[in-house]
Amino acid sequence: MWDVEPDSDASDTDTIVQTALDETRPGSIILLHVMYPSRAASLDAIPGIVDGLRAEGYRFVTVSELLDMQSS
Repeated sequence: MWDVEPDSDASDTDTIVQTALDETRPGSIILLHVMYPSRAASLDAIPGIVDGLRAEGYRFVTVSELLDMQSS
């Protein structure tokens, strides 16, 4: 299950990005609600989240890959 939901209380892109960067830990799953038209800020936050996490040394994997890592 996800453990980071940065757009649950935030409505602006910068806050969503900062919340995601602050709350993400190794093994985190980030949930964003980009499927709703009213969530343009969430969609706009994705590049900042990806760039910020990569700068911190994180890499991105599928959920299946993550679960395989945790079971090893």
